[in-house]
Amino acid sequence: MELREPENHEDGDPEEDTATALQRLVELTATRVTPVRNLRVPYRLIRELGSGSYGRVLLARPRQGGPAVALKVLRRDSVLRTTFLREFCVGRCVSSHPGLLQTLAGPLQSPRHFAFAQEYAPYGDLSGMLKEQGLPELLVKRVMAQLAGALDFLHGRGLVHADVKPDNVLVFDPVCSRVALGDLGLTRPEGSPTPAPPGPLPSAPPELCLLLPPETLPLRPALDSWGLGVLLFCTATACFPWDVALAPDPEFETFAGWMTTRPQPPRPPPPWDQFAPPALALLQGLLDLDPDTRSPPLVVLDFLGDDWGLERNREGPGGLGGRSSEDGEDEEGGASLEEWTDEEEEEDKDGRRMGTDGGAP
Repeated sequence: MELREPENHEDGDPEEDTATALQRLVELTATRVTPVRNLRVPYRLIRELGSGSYGRVLLARPRQGGPAVALKVLRRDSVLRTTFLREFCVGRCVSSHPGLLQTLAGPLQSPRHFAFAQEYAPYGDLSGMLKEQGLPELLVKRVMAQLAGALDFLHGRGLVHADVKPDNVLVFDPVCSRVALGDLGLTRPEGSPTPAPPGPLPSAPPELCLLLPPETLPLRPALDSWGLGVLLFCTATACFPWDVALAPDPEFETFAGWMTTRPQPPRPPPPWDQFAPPALALLQGLLDLDPDTRSPPLVVLDFLGDDWGLERNREGPGGLGGRSSEDGEDEEGGASLEEWTDEEEEEDKDGRRMGTDGGAP
């Protein structure tokens, strides 16, 4: 099933919109989730790749053979089944684009967890490449071009990622020949009501930061444009431009003052003065304070042939910390999975008591 933007036809019959198509796909997929006693039955769990409020991502290898995968595991007592299914379905629908992390078929549920597999990015996420300094200009442009294409692909299907940040950009090689945007947990159809972030978030645009609960705004692609602009700054400098895009944050106030002063001062304030004029023009478009006039992500392509002024990053990224898909696979589990092993032992008991499907979903 393809997710697409709604279109109005002359006969007055609107084509099925993205939200309706996604809901229908979730309902169809709900009957196709495979129950397992525990996740060690279909997978050899190797080590933890990451964790957060959403759950955990584990490096795993299918017991039946095949390449290592990133297994996203969500606790059933903290994540709604529909939330899990929606993220899985969105991932499957957009996996054809190389700039989006591929979600693999076969969602699972055990007595305590939901899980689905994604392709494994052996060099981790982009934030791991930004420990000491920004990337060389060529790598910055590679990252930006690929993410712009990925976001344009999402927006063309009526979806907004809503969480563009370095942690969610996965890296497949040390020179960024391929990167992919991952974590579709917040991805929603355009127009979905969106609240303010739960806490200060450097990548959130000012129109969201200004909201007070229970206020919401309709989700728009301009939110991703802002996130892409912040990510460009991060990739070039290895730091965020501000803590939150809201007064009285001093860095944001300086930026907003420069953006709104007319006539605009000929030289931008630090740290924006480190960028060459073409990169500044790109940043000003993506970080336009007005979402109505903010540039779309694909505008990045218009600036790839220009000098962005990042010569100081010529030495290359420090501390890649990348691992091949074979690294760390000589032992199953390991110290990082001790807690997980305890959970799985309890899950085995639950599975034997409740049956392989773990009870009602």
